[in-house]
Amino acid sequence: MENPRVRWIEAHPVIQDGQELILLRDTEGIVENALLVSRAVAFMISLMDGTRTLRDIQTAFMEATGELVYIEKIQELVDTMDSHLLLFSENFRNYYTKLKEEYERSPVRKAFLAGKSYSANRMDLLAFLDEMLGNEKDGKIDGEITGIVAPHIDYARGIDVYKKTYPYLRNVSKPLIVIFGTCHYPTEQILSISCKDLETPIEIIHHAKELDRLILGNEVLKNYVDEWPHRNEHSIELQLPLIQFMVQHDFEVLSILTGSMHEYVAGEKSIDAGEIDELVANLKQVLRDYGEPFIILSGADLAHIGAQFGDNFPLDTATLARSKAHDEMLLESVKKVDAKGFFESIKEEGDARRICGLTPIFFQLKLLEKSSCTIVGYDQWTDGNSSVSFAGGVFYK
Repeated sequence: MENPRVRWIEAHPVIQDGQELILLRDTEGIVENALLVSRAVAFMISLMDGTRTLRDIQTAFMEATGELVYIEKIQELVDTMDSHLLLFSENFRNYYTKLKEEYERSPVRKAFLAGKSYSANRMDLLAFLDEMLGNEKDGKIDGEITGIVAPHIDYARGIDVYKKTYPYLRNVSKPLIVIFGTCHYPTEQILSISCKDLETPIEIIHHAKELDRLILGNEVLKNYVDEWPHRNEHSIELQLPLIQFMVQHDFEVLSILTGSMHEYVAGEKSIDAGEIDELVANLKQVLRDYGEPFIILSGADLAHIGAQFGDNFPLDTATLARSKAHDEMLLESVKKVDAKGFFESIKEEGDARRICGLTPIFFQLKLLEKSSCTIVGYDQWTDGNSSVSFAGGVFYK
């Protein structure tokens, strides 16, 4: 620990007793408890980049603030950070290894957000879902439903679009639901396929074991089975209680988290050949071999703009209107089930608005290219400083 290195953590300013403090939170969810520190301490922590010794940190802090902090105090801070598992250290690595091994051994992915984003009590959750969706009329479309695109923002902010989208599932009787969701953490590969059952407070949703067998026997897809990214990711989990409430028959799931397409947006890789085409072709093949009817659902938000996401421009009415106009262009490609057009629209603006649903929607469009699509809902949430947009759509043929 002579050269302490802080893990990737989020820092949010908060006001407590009239004092501005910084809340440090583990973005990976390895540690659920947050740490509250002063701005000065947060700055000192930012100096812990793995290249500086404690003496270097002392010097850099003094040069920036004019304040001398004794080495012993810096060591105390390092010890506190380490005890909270916020540093890359032997302590953290041991904890992480044990946690990951336990998760890998479990046949069930536990409900990470139960008691946080929604009730962990079965009856309370069902009552909430009934209030949210119970009085909504069945969604009807002129054709056989093949897919759904839904938000993955929390229920409170996305409720209007969730309510317009999920009623289309009520009378869909397909034994398999393939769910794509954005992974908000860095992943080693563009897809992370899970072979676990999924627990919610309502009941356990079973994964498609026969489909898992086909995936594990596929020379390409077997290399994309990766359980760990699913542990605390919300984009798929928030769909599960809604699916359970709306679907009136037995079903199984295939859960796939999607990583970044940054290299494609940057032009370093082409979407027209290579890994993506290979993945799509092999996914289509195993679904054909599986032989059961299925729908493809994606949990995918659109633009993320404003101060929370690093933008320094004002989030005024004109800015929101421009972002909405760009979203409408994207949704035109979704309506046409045009994966390439959808991607190119995002690439043209350099993904400046951080379309976190880029990859799941792109794969969904590739797999449903013979379908049609109707957009049934759209919204922009904003608190005046930041904004997230999202849409609901129904695919059919």
